[in-house]
Amino acid sequence: MRRSKWMRLLTAVFLFAAAAPLGAASAGTRIDFSSLDTSHADKVSGTLYVPEKTPCPAIILIHGTMGIDDRGELYRGPLLNAGIAIFEVDFKTGIYRGALDRPHMDRLLPMAFAALKELRKQPAVDPNRIGVMGFSMGGHIALRSSMESSRKQWLGDEKGFVAVAAFYPVCKLFIPALESSGSTLTGAPMIIFYGTEDSYEEGSYVPELKRLLADKYHFNPITVEYPGATHDFNHNGPSKRAFDPVAKHKIVHMKWDPDAAHDSVTKVVAFLQENLAAK
Repeated sequence: MRRSKWMRLLTAVFLFAAAAPLGAASAGTRIDFSSLDTSHADKVSGTLYVPEKTPCPAIILIHGTMGIDDRGELYRGPLLNAGIAIFEVDFKTGIYRGALDRPHMDRLLPMAFAALKELRKQPAVDPNRIGVMGFSMGGHIALRSSMESSRKQWLGDEKGFVAVAAFYPVCKLFIPALESSGSTLTGAPMIIFYGTEDSYEEGSYVPELKRLLADKYHFNPITVEYPGATHDFNHNGPSKRAFDPVAKHKIVHMKWDPDAAHDSVTKVVAFLQENLAAK
């Protein structure tokens, strides 16, 4: 996308979001479903939030390791105002408690594809315009869903997600998973947000992934870098440190960055409007 077109789209989204009322079933509708992995038939759920005008495009929103929090709320209003439904899933309750017993991504990935199949059944949603967006662990699942081998394994001949938005998705784990799989990509447009001070070393690994995708797969994701931002930069809470065996030195530092957070809202809404638009 040319810079001038990108800036015009961002401006339009900002003005629309600021002026438009929040038109949606604010309480949402709970939907229960099961993982597609019959060897781990996990029972999970999600809450569907729908804008006034339907049928509409939608995203599946996947939380980080600690579960659903205020990050979903940060993006929900602007997305609904932009006419995009949100199916915010809960892959934690009844499955794991935290970083120490978090399942391998191979167990969580079929839950994401199950959510996609479930969302396609909803009459308010256009089944051909569904994307995926996630934070941290959820962002990693979103990236994994962009692998053609993953789509084929869990969906067969069905189409996968049509757009991917990943926030600090732990690329140092995704890169070897992609390379070792020998898989191609589905080709779904992709945007990745990250901070240079991320404890999972996204400041180094997101640019490395971008180079790999361009050189080996002839695919160019959009990457948005926030200098000085940490992991969870869009989680509005006290600064904290926590243990995670995957993080550098096994400690993850998290700090709210309002400038990065609000900028990411504008950019991700613009990206999803562009790529979930009716063709």
